Amino acid sequence: MELPTSDLLGKRRSNTAKTTVKVALGLVVVKAVAFLYTGSSGILGSALDSLFDVLASLLVLWAIITAERPADADHPWGHGKAEGLAALFQSLFILVSGLGLAVHTVNRFLHHDAYTIEMPWVGVGVMAISSVATIWLVRRLQTVARETGSPALAADSKHYTSDLMMNLAVIVGLALGWLLDGATWPDLVVGVGISLLILNTAREVFLSSVEILMDRGLRPREAAAILESVASFAPQVAGFHDLRSRHSGADIFLELHLDLDRHMSFVEAHDLSEEVGAAIEKALPNSMVTVHADPL
Repeated sequence: MELPTSDLLGKRRSNTAKTTVKVALGLVVVKAVAFLYTGSSGILGSALDSLFDVLASLLVLWAIITAERPADADHPWGHGKAEGLAALFQSLFILVSGLGLAVHTVNRFLHHDAYTIEMPWVGVGVMAISSVATIWLVRRLQTVARETGSPALAADSKHYTSDLMMNLAVIVGLALGWLLDGATWPDLVVGVGISLLILNTAREVFLSSVEILMDRGLRPREAAAILESVASFAPQVAGFHDLRSRHSGADIFLELHLDLDRHMSFVEAHDLSEEVGAAIEKALPNSMVTVHADPL
């Protein structure tokens, strides 16, 4: 039995989220082992970030599974807000990770004589492998997010893109320390830089989650798609007003009033409203449109 398109998209989202958790967990293990061998602050920071990536990806998986549940009496608009809640908790996890790394880096700087970086080439190799895995994961997340319209996966792809930048920064820090006869200051500078990147990521994720939970308005691209769809029915449709929208996970709920000729019959006005709604839903995948006909 072939699954409906919506079910196929939901299964694709959940499978991708599960894959993300597995990859992130593998990166934690690899980076933790590399830190034990090298003592690199940069690698520790990257390992901490990957650990919180696991928690964040688990939250994304929970949010996607929850968001796929159909609407019920207690949640008539569905469960899509679960993605916004997951993003809010992600920002808190990321904040703790960034602060923890900052404290460790400052302490290491104040007691730098007690720290040495062993076998930096091991760290460079591990971070290079991690970068390749992260590039693959980012491309997969971006593709599935684009195909399914999942804001949670789109946010996850941005988060792992910042991880990629962190991996490359760690490689630079280790390589410079290696070339400078074991100097630790490049690694310390990278540690501070990574902590700032993590804190900035926490800020971005927090603001994004607040926008989702507060029913952020339409993006310019979405508003333009609605305008073009309605305009294609001119002159039968003179215009529209009272456009309202809300995002809930991958779904967009829209409501608008059409300006129609008052001499149009009830059946004609109803059928035309249905056609306009269908056109908007085609232009904006995952949208559910309610159209009201107003006499002009």
